[in-house]
Amino acid sequence: MQHHIRNKFNDLANHDAAAGIIMLVFAIIALAYQNSPYSIDYRAWLDTKAGIVFGNFELIKPLLLWINDGVITIFFFSIGLELKHEFMCGTLSNKKNIVLPAIAALGGMLTPALIFTLFNFSDNFAMRGWAIPTATDAAFSVAILLLLGKRVPASLKIFLLSLAIFDDVGAIVVIALFYTSQLSGMALAGAGAAVVVLALLNFFHITRKTVYCMVGVVLWFSILKSGVHATLAGIITAFFIPLKDHHDRAMLHDMFEKLKGWIALFILPLFVFANAGIDLQGLDLSTLLTSRVSLGILLGLFLGKQLGVFFFSLACIKTGLAPIPQGANLRQLYGVCILTGIGFTMSMFIDGLAYWGSDVFSYADSLAILVGSLLSGIIGYLFLRFFAGSASGDMKESVEPSSLAPAKTHNTQAETA
Repeated sequence: MQHHIRNKFNDLANHDAAAGIIMLVFAIIALAYQNSPYSIDYRAWLDTKAGIVFGNFELIKPLLLWINDGVITIFFFSIGLELKHEFMCGTLSNKKNIVLPAIAALGGMLTPALIFTLFNFSDNFAMRGWAIPTATDAAFSVAILLLLGKRVPASLKIFLLSLAIFDDVGAIVVIALFYTSQLSGMALAGAGAAVVVLALLNFFHITRKTVYCMVGVVLWFSILKSGVHATLAGIITAFFIPLKDHHDRAMLHDMFEKLKGWIALFILPLFVFANAGIDLQGLDLSTLLTSRVSLGILLGLFLGKQLGVFFFSLACIKTGLAPIPQGANLRQLYGVCILTGIGFTMSMFIDGLAYWGSDVFSYADSLAILVGSLLSGIIGYLFLRFFAGSASGDMKESVEPSSLAPAKTHNTQAETA
């Protein structure tokens, strides 16, 4: 019975659309809960204090912060594992596959940030949210692509996933550089020592997962106390996990696969449930169109992402830096670019960092994220479903096929990296 349940769990977790669908369900539940007579219970649960007490040492935080600073670190750890695998022996280990998604991701960050800045440059506090519309939620966008089946070439799914990887790299850099509080030298020194230990473990090819996890926890605590956002500990720890163990088994990929189920079915749904509960009862919907912050987020996600990704991609293709994904036409590419405006979880995460502890925008910022993401998802799906056509029927727009496909090469020099 247990084996059967485990198999069902793995099957659901390995389905590419599962995470997106489950997160959507939990977002609806959170909205319904917050706007029901039980909203007090919802907020009370998020404000519940929990922590660790050991002698004079105390680490006590509200449950919401444990989710946003602690549990979500595991998600960033999985992102780090995927990044390392893709760059060292996956799709992005082939330099030809890097150019188009990397340039597209750059356009998808710069253009929304510019739109947000145009609305809010005169308000220093509002400008803390400039990075909110720059993120893409890969789980939701890929889930929508899968709903379209064979109408969209497989190469565009790979393009979207590769773009999301570079988008994650950009988000990590943004969080590290722009969303830090007052730094603690002592805590940073502790974090540095933990990184040195991780480097030594990797150098001597230690493959005990528990050792990396223990040092990772020390790193997480040090970064938490340093003033830098604690989720970076997950990324850093992942980069030091060896690709293979002593028995030549894919250690890093195995860890990623085992985490996938927990990420898709527990961690991301929990994060969405804790952060998507917007109080719509006291919200004047007109603020969505009158608040400069909400307009910057809404237009940044819905227009900035798609235009930035598409025109940077088009420039890359037309100048010969990279070919269009194999079997795709420009209309299909544009449809996928629309889907990159689904910011959702990552946008909400950055929103929490930017405006933590303030309700000055009365949830208009969170509502803008939901509306912008929803519009991008619906319009992107309809465009690809009814207007994108087939690659074979659009020879005028086709360009030399891309090699953007899963790499089958193996980097033997990086096996112990």
